[in-house]
Amino acid sequence: MNFLRLLTISFVILLILGCAEKKPEILKEFYAEDVHDFIKKMQNYQSIESSLAIDYESKGNLLSGDALLKINKNETLLRIYYIGFPAGEVYQKDEEVSSTLPIEKDKVKQILTGVRKGFMWWVGDFEINEKDNNFILKEKNSDREVMLNKKGFIPVSQSFTFENQQILITYDNFKEFQTEDKTSLVMPSRIIVYYKNRTLTINIEKLKLING
Repeated sequence: MNFLRLLTISFVILLILGCAEKKPEILKEFYAEDVHDFIKKMQNYQSIESSLAIDYESKGNLLSGDALLKINKNETLLRIYYIGFPAGEVYQKDEEVSSTLPIEKDKVKQILTGVRKGFMWWVGDFEINEKDNNFILKEKNSDREVMLNKKGFIPVSQSFTFENQQILITYDNFKEFQTEDKTSLVMPSRIIVYYKNRTLTINIEKLKLING
């Protein structure tokens, strides 16, 4: 009898706990005193994980699919899915590149460089200047420039040369994403990377910024 009573009480407690209203997760808003403070705090985020949809157009041919992206300090992985099934991946560690997609190796390196810099635009040693309603982040010892809107420090565009190839990146469709340390941060949900005769459009569905 005591066992049945104990079992009944345990069941009721579990039922109450299961039905209890979950408290909403409290997020901190990202705060920076000025653009220098903003860049310094952003550079604490050295890795990202993202799920996204991509369209890659080259010479009239279109490659589309869902994708998983992981970036850390010296690695980039982009895994493509088509109708839920793995279709291939491209991977870079330091200077070594591998791919199971039907794309030339030099193009793969350009794609991964565009993706990596497109997402991790805040990584670099910058000189900061102002122009109209924007800040211009000029990376020292290179031609790379990142344009930030003064309102909210949101990225507008980025340009740089990679292996004699001019690359332009634009940003739009801004929304709030959550960082690993429970901070709410406004980021672009669409990134478009323009190469010569090629375009990579990235629509971000989920994005996680990771410290260190």
